[in-house]
Amino acid sequence: MDSGAVQAAQGAPARTGHWLATLLRRRFVKALMVASLVVLMLLPLREAGWLQGLEISAYDSLVTFFAGSQESDRVVLVVTTEADINRFGYPISDKVLAAVLTRVFAGGPKVVGVDLYRDLPMPPGNEELQAIQRAQDNLYWVFKLRDEGNIGIPPPPVLRETGREVLADHVTDAGGAVRRALLVASDERTGNNWRTLGVALAERLTGQGLRPIDNELALGQGRIPLVDQPYGPYSKVDAAGYQMLFDYRGGHRRFRQISFAEIIDRPELAATLRNRLVLVGTAALSIKDHFATPFSTGWGGEGLLIGIALHAHVADQLIRVANGEARNRVPLPRIVDHVAISAAAIAGAVLSLLVWRVTLVLVALLLGLGLVGGATAWAFASAGLLLPGVPVALAWVLSAAGCNFVMHSAGLRERTQLRRSFESYLDPRIINQMMQGDTLPSFGGEHREITAIFTDIAGFTTTAETMDAATVAGLLGDYFGVLTDVVVENGGLVNDFIGDGLLVLFGAPMHQPDHADRAVDAALAMAEAAQRFTAGLAARGIEWGHTRIGVHTGTALVGNIGTRGKLKYGALGDTLNTASRVEGLNKYIGSRVAVTGETVAQCRRHVFRPIGDIIVKGRKHALPILAPVSPGESPALLARYAQAYAALTQEDSEAAELFAALHRDFPADAPAAFHARRLAAGESGTLVVMQEK
Repeated sequence: MDSGAVQAAQGAPARTGHWLATLLRRRFVKALMVASLVVLMLLPLREAGWLQGLEISAYDSLVTFFAGSQESDRVVLVVTTEADINRFGYPISDKVLAAVLTRVFAGGPKVVGVDLYRDLPMPPGNEELQAIQRAQDNLYWVFKLRDEGNIGIPPPPVLRETGREVLADHVTDAGGAVRRALLVASDERTGNNWRTLGVALAERLTGQGLRPIDNELALGQGRIPLVDQPYGPYSKVDAAGYQMLFDYRGGHRRFRQISFAEIIDRPELAATLRNRLVLVGTAALSIKDHFATPFSTGWGGEGLLIGIALHAHVADQLIRVANGEARNRVPLPRIVDHVAISAAAIAGAVLSLLVWRVTLVLVALLLGLGLVGGATAWAFASAGLLLPGVPVALAWVLSAAGCNFVMHSAGLRERTQLRRSFESYLDPRIINQMMQGDTLPSFGGEHREITAIFTDIAGFTTTAETMDAATVAGLLGDYFGVLTDVVVENGGLVNDFIGDGLLVLFGAPMHQPDHADRAVDAALAMAEAAQRFTAGLAARGIEWGHTRIGVHTGTALVGNIGTRGKLKYGALGDTLNTASRVEGLNKYIGSRVAVTGETVAQCRRHVFRPIGDIIVKGRKHALPILAPVSPGESPALLARYAQAYAALTQEDSEAAELFAALHRDFPADAPAAFHARRLAAGESGTLVVMQEK
């Protein structure tokens, strides 16, 4: 081989490397690579369920917006209210229930469903109730199916094996929200398939039965697409049994409600039930039969929905589908979703190639998001389709932003260096505000609603006296690190370390509409993290007290505090003092997390149980104090606590016995022990006056 050939062969890799480097420097190649990376990131994340929360939130907004507010002319609810419970007692006796059903059937309804468990007699009046159950073949009654961790509740004895016993079960998503309606479920022990109450009522009213067609169900003229995995906003979902998506047509107040007292005292109301579907159940707030829905989890701003209304929505939706008045929404094939996401990513990359100015890019991004949102809403409302609006919007934004980042990397590096120079002595979020507004911290502040958390370690002074200062400081630093991580994960600001405690702010310095929910999330996570930390020390033979946490929501002055030479972001006001007092109440109650009523009133993602109205020393007015319900708490405990607390609220003499029994059965439950002690000491009611701080 001659020397020229050798040189040519040696130069080939160099030319290839040069060509590849040149190609990679081309803007369109970089844009295409960014778009491809966005798609390769989003698709697996979506299929793994990481985007499900966002997609469900968007779905909730669509359901809420398009539900409307028209009252049903087919379905009426006959319910117990708090006034009925005060009048008739609870559980409702068979005699009262028989009187209600007698009035209902006197009106000539087409079908009646009862959403009250009655596996055991509630005397007096059991014979009267059984006579009605036998005589009315259009009467359906609920029972609860037995499954893992649940012993179930049988149907009324008279109705067993009649075909008129139906399921009361609802399926819930993470967080307890109901978006899917259970239609049919299988009993694994017997192999029987059981209809839910709404299905049975719809079948009776329409005179049609559910029937399978391909991979769907049909009723009358309509077909019912069944929820599967994946399905629309769901990437990961337990689709056991046969389920459909609720459309919640008519909104939160779709169905007229008549109380037990009204149907008994006003016989003329029975005529309004003629040829209608009637559900009998409870709407009392003190009875824990309420569920979160899209109206309460998103922008709807509504409270929880009673369980009987969920059954009514199932029946109402199935009847409309059977009559051809509505159709259930269906998703596109998943491959079509993937094509749409890829197209959005490419469009975002093209945007960054064509437009360099950040302002114009932002305007174009907003216009694109509006187009995606409008198309998603139109398809949802008019075409009955569930479009992948969230992942498409993310692909559009992330691709455009990623390309813009690549094109402006030099400027971004400079801003990163500036950020690092400030982060050594300022909170990163305050730096964000400075850089976005090009301003330095200044004096003053603003009055803003926030949620504050105070923490304290039980018996820390005693613990510290048993160790040398260096050991205490090291352990305390580790402890603060654990809790601080939890706070940051939930979007809070650790504003100060006070001895062995933390002051945490939510809603400042950034506005957080859900600051109350975030604070409770953080409080529960801090309590759990502190228990793990304490357990770890105990395994090393080190005693460390449990952490007490107080949460309160109110208005505070937030801003930069100090001198011009040394500013510190913080908050001032009685809200902080109250949070500190609430933290101290844990010692008196025996609890680990105490939350005020002001915080609870703003929470949408949590369930609480009341502890009492407590007047702390030095204050004139009582603070409603509640304890957040953690997912692992026993339903039996919560149900019995609610019953006992209801008696306590009414200053019923039975309250002492109920709390004493509850404390015996659940000795580790702090609220039950607290009330058992004070009632045994002769106190009564829910008002507690503290004699010490």
